[in-house]
Amino acid sequence: MKKYFRIFAMVALCSLSLASCESFLDINKNPNYPSEATCETLLPSVCATTVVQLGYNGEVMGIMFNQYCTQGNSTNQYNSLVNYALTAASYTGFWSNAYGNTLPDLRILEKMAEEKGYWNYWLIAKVIEAYNWSLLIDLYEDIPFTEALNADEFPYPNYDNGKTVVYPAIIAMLDEAIAKESAATASGQPKIANKDYYFNGDIDKWVAFAKSLKLKLYMKDFDANKSAIQSLLSAGGLLEEDCAVTCWEDATNKGNPFYESNIRQLNTQENVRACHTFIEYMIANNDVRLNYIYEPTYESTQNPAAVSLRDRFEGLPYGTKPATSGDGGVAITASSRWLQHYSDPVYLMNQAEAYFLQAEAYARLGDAANAKAAYEEGVLAGFSRWGLDGSSYVAAGGAYEFDESDMVKCIMLQKWVSYAKANALDGWFDRNRTGIPAVAGAITVRVSDVDPSAGLSAGYELGTFVDPGETSLQPKQMPRRLMTPTSSSQYNPNAPVTKELYEPMWWQVADGQ
Repeated sequence: MKKYFRIFAMVALCSLSLASCESFLDINKNPNYPSEATCETLLPSVCATTVVQLGYNGEVMGIMFNQYCTQGNSTNQYNSLVNYALTAASYTGFWSNAYGNTLPDLRILEKMAEEKGYWNYWLIAKVIEAYNWSLLIDLYEDIPFTEALNADEFPYPNYDNGKTVVYPAIIAMLDEAIAKESAATASGQPKIANKDYYFNGDIDKWVAFAKSLKLKLYMKDFDANKSAIQSLLSAGGLLEEDCAVTCWEDATNKGNPFYESNIRQLNTQENVRACHTFIEYMIANNDVRLNYIYEPTYESTQNPAAVSLRDRFEGLPYGTKPATSGDGGVAITASSRWLQHYSDPVYLMNQAEAYFLQAEAYARLGDAANAKAAYEEGVLAGFSRWGLDGSSYVAAGGAYEFDESDMVKCIMLQKWVSYAKANALDGWFDRNRTGIPAVAGAITVRVSDVDPSAGLSAGYELGTFVDPGETSLQPKQMPRRLMTPTSSSQYNPNAPVTKELYEPMWWQVADGQ
């Protein structure tokens, strides 16, 4: 589209960033806007706009709702997240970006690729479109779909039912894409290479991702999709690696989107701190991945004797902001920062997640042997992300040995761990779908926020969430959705009554489970 370069400028001005795998200005040497879009210019655009909101708003929502992190006690940037005080005006960028940029461009790319017979471009675009619709459904449940993206004919599009209309349509998109694999890999197809920011034009990998995305969708209604899930597992060919954008640069608006906002552009780096919920679980299991997820506390860096995980890392209570000084106060330097780099990947799906999806499916099918094998692959992938060997953790007697007596809980707890620093937003979706980790309710993780009184509160079970210190929700309630943006609810007469933040979607367990 003519707006191709405008997308980049708009996103940059919004303090977000786009991938720099291939310079946007190098795609078209003319300093003016291109008069017409091409497949070669549209594919990088939709790759980039797909991850902009996911890598920024999606990341901060995911790490807060999963209780990996909490708001720093000396700042206020993310108070509304940790206290569950979201409104219809919160995090609307997902909606506006998808409907205003990514989805319209994908439809143009698909049409153009089909007309030219560029089936490799078409297949990739179709899978990315399916992913974007699935993200909207996971966030909002019911959305404009059949009448969307056609403002001339449907200026006030109706909302479609997520369960009965949109999910089956997404599955159909993925099936269409998978069926085109032979055409997309035939000789004579144009070279894509680094115009594809995820798999460098490798169609086989896109098909594997499509199949794993299908499995993810099927798992939202396991009983209804049991035979389809079994068939998908039996056929194989599922994703075995990360689907992620990794080609960020250390320059303004060219790095990881959350890094750009939280580190490079804010006037403080103290907002995102380690949370007791996750820190205590990891320390109890002597999980060395802490070294790659958080920064050690300032105090520990001044003490050569501070070598253990307990010595090096400290958190804050979720949603509660202790005073920074005085009796019971916690200095900001006494808690660990979330470790961020400009080069942090933004994932559509990570390798560990793909294996844990299979493990959960096998567990629900009663196939303990395959569940165990896929679970162990998932744990190992969660360690190998950092160049670590996790084999001792899954070995007999290891901290993460497979628990056949409670397979789903075992799998989902490790999946929760694996989402730290890798598409954490999906961890929130999974928690709401399965109820794991459970929400302990009105209890604190720790007896005290001040060392050395680091013991757990009586009755608290490691690996369970706690209610935030201040919230308008009821005990054990968590956010289940984003509310329909006012840009639609106030101006589209066909918009449904906005559901409350805490109302479960059709695929989610009830509160307290």
